[in-house]
Amino acid sequence: MAEEPQERAERLQPRIVARLKRILDKHELAHAYLFVGPDGSGKLEVASWLALRLFCLHPQDGEPDLTCAECQRILSGNHPDIVTAAAEGRQIKVDEIRHLKAEFTKSAMEGSQKLFIIQDADKMTTGAANSLLKFIEEPGPGVYILMLTTNKSAVLPTIRSRTQVIEMQPLRRADLLDQLAALEISKGQRLVAIGLTDSVQQVQEWCADGWFAQAVTGVSQWFNSVSQGNMLAFVEVQTKLVKLATDRDKQQVLLDLITLIWRDALLVANGISDPDRLHFVNEQGQMQALAGQYSMAQLLTVSQLTLEIRHLLGQNVNFQNIVEQLTIRIVQTLRAVGAE
Repeated sequence: MAEEPQERAERLQPRIVARLKRILDKHELAHAYLFVGPDGSGKLEVASWLALRLFCLHPQDGEPDLTCAECQRILSGNHPDIVTAAAEGRQIKVDEIRHLKAEFTKSAMEGSQKLFIIQDADKMTTGAANSLLKFIEEPGPGVYILMLTTNKSAVLPTIRSRTQVIEMQPLRRADLLDQLAALEISKGQRLVAIGLTDSVQQVQEWCADGWFAQAVTGVSQWFNSVSQGNMLAFVEVQTKLVKLATDRDKQQVLLDLITLIWRDALLVANGISDPDRLHFVNEQGQMQALAGQYSMAQLLTVSQLTLEIRHLLGQNVNFQNIVEQLTIRIVQTLRAVGAE
C-alpha cells in the first residue's frame, strides 16, 4: 500500500515536519523558505505536506485530513493557488520565470493564501533569480514561497538571505539503498555509490549507460593489481581507466572511487568487516590478504597518497598523469615493504 504524503514526509524528515507543526500552531510561518538536501531526502515531500496542511479545510491533530476538497485538488495537482516551477535540463527556463512573476502579481483565486514551490532553485540563472528578489522579499500577505535545492552554495546569497533555510536530515542509509534498489541498480553498485554521494539522481545518471558499472570494475581490477605491487596496474590505467575518464566529472568520480577502495582496505586491515561501513564488499577477500602481507604503516601511507589526489584535478593536472604517478608511488611503497 502506497504511503500517504504526510507519512512519507514524516518518515524521511520527522524532525522537520515536527518543527513546521510547531511553527504553524504558533502562526509563525515565514513567507519564504529554502529547503536544502540531497535528492531523495524528502524536500518535495515536506513541501507537499506543508501545502496540504496550509490549505486543508479540516486538519486533525496537526495533519491534513486528505479527504476535503482542498486536499483532493492538491493531491491531483490541480489547485489554482499552488504554483510550481522546476528545471528542465540545466536551467529553469525563462518562460517558467515569466509565469512565476505573473503569478506573484495576482491575488489568490480562492481563499486568502497562495503557495509557490520552486524546485531546483540553484538552477535559476543570476538574472532570473534577481528578477524574483522583490517578490521573495515582499510577497504580500498570505503568500508563501518554498524554494528547494540540492546545492545551497549555488543559490544566490541575496536569495538565501531572504529565506529561512531549513537543512534536511541526511537520507538514512537503508532508505537510500531502497531507492537505488527500486531503480534496479545492482547491489554491488549501490553499496559503492553511497560511498560517493547521497544523491539518488546522481547515481541514476552515473548508471544510466552502464558507465558506473565499468568504472567500479576498472578501479577494482586496478586495485587488485596495484595492491600486489604489480606494475600491470600501470597498463590498466592506460587501457581501462583513461578510456572511462571522458570528462572532468567522470575523472573526479574515478579518483573518488580509488580513494574509497583504499579507505575500505584500511578499515579491513584494522579488523573492521561490518558491511554497513564497507563499500567494495566484493574486494574484501583481497583486502584481508593485504592485512597479512603489508604493515599497517604502509597501508596508512598508501591511503594517504590516495587522499591527496582529489585536489590535483582542480589544479589542472592531467588525469592520466595523476593516476599513473599514484600507481608508481603505491607500487614502490608496497614493494619496499616486501624488501624489509
